[in-house]
Amino acid sequence: MNTSVTSSALRAANRRRVLYAVYQNKEISKQGLAQNLGISLPTVTQNLHEWETIGLVERKGLYESTGGRKAHIYRFVATAHVAIGIVLLKDFYRIVAVDLYGEVLQSSEISQPFIRNSTFFYEMGKNINEFIERLHFDPDRILGVCIALQGLVSSDGNTVIYGEILNCTGLTLDEIKVNIQYPCTLIHDTEASATAELWAQKDLKDAVLLSLTRNFGGALITNGTVHRGLELSSGIIEHMCLYPHGRPCYCGKHGCIEAYCSAYALQCDAGEPLELFFESLRAGDDRRLKIWHTYLQNLAIAINNIRMVLDSEYVIGGYLLRFMNDDDFAQLSEYAEKECPFQSSGIHIKRSVYLDDAAAPGAAISLVKNFWDKL
Repeated sequence: MNTSVTSSALRAANRRRVLYAVYQNKEISKQGLAQNLGISLPTVTQNLHEWETIGLVERKGLYESTGGRKAHIYRFVATAHVAIGIVLLKDFYRIVAVDLYGEVLQSSEISQPFIRNSTFFYEMGKNINEFIERLHFDPDRILGVCIALQGLVSSDGNTVIYGEILNCTGLTLDEIKVNIQYPCTLIHDTEASATAELWAQKDLKDAVLLSLTRNFGGALITNGTVHRGLELSSGIIEHMCLYPHGRPCYCGKHGCIEAYCSAYALQCDAGEPLELFFESLRAGDDRRLKIWHTYLQNLAIAINNIRMVLDSEYVIGGYLLRFMNDDDFAQLSEYAEKECPFQSSGIHIKRSVYLDDAAAPGAAISLVKNFWDKL
């Protein structure tokens, strides 16, 4: 065995362990690090100095003395780097900046209907650049820009291979980034939302994210990672057939989950804005109650169909989540259990940690994750 290689690997491992320990604790002393990690104080001191030089760790004051010299407080610098995430929708796009903890620092929503032309992308790039300028960070601290959109994205993040909702199939990253001054990549919006969910829920292992936004979205999470298929990204659950020969779907087929379980489908059934629908529903209106229970029953059938392939947790997120109360979740679970032909210990349906759509922060978090993976 090459002892020099082994020694080098050990030094690198200790270096990362020190940084991750500061990151997880947010602030800690050298003595605390040495004790927690079982590493000598000189080794901890050397590694902290290296991370300070890079700018990921800083000294921030002194702890109160417990006898003897006061210990320095070492703190992780959350804004040493910042990532930019964007969700591009039909009528607007949202821009967010997140720090290395994935916390949103700033956000902005631009009302601008999507049009696939150079004028739109030039204006979007201008708004993104100005948004970043307002953050007042040096350019080298910006990890990049990740754009989530309603469409399947090639594995290299460069091309939209299916974009029926935005009518942008074949759209390339080169078209989009023409006026963006930072490295860019593309991501499927539901994959971005699942990435955000995983980041916020470290104990999430096997799960299915069901995003009840204007257009339904679903993503598979297996063994703590977002499942990446050969071409269909994190899954396109929304186009599984719920009712053969049923309602038409934008994909050209009939009876898709999208046509029954999206927020837009519910709004069409209600014939009114969802805010008004739920206001009357909670007031006890019978017509709206019937519409809502039919929606929950359809969603339960979709969940049961998925469950026959992947028995896991189900995370409900997206726009409709803000309107759903505990009784709705209990009713959805009851309907799903009735759909299951087998006795089981119970289905696990839970809320997303994100009340609003998680695609924009998830897109940014994908860049933060890449940063940590490469560190």
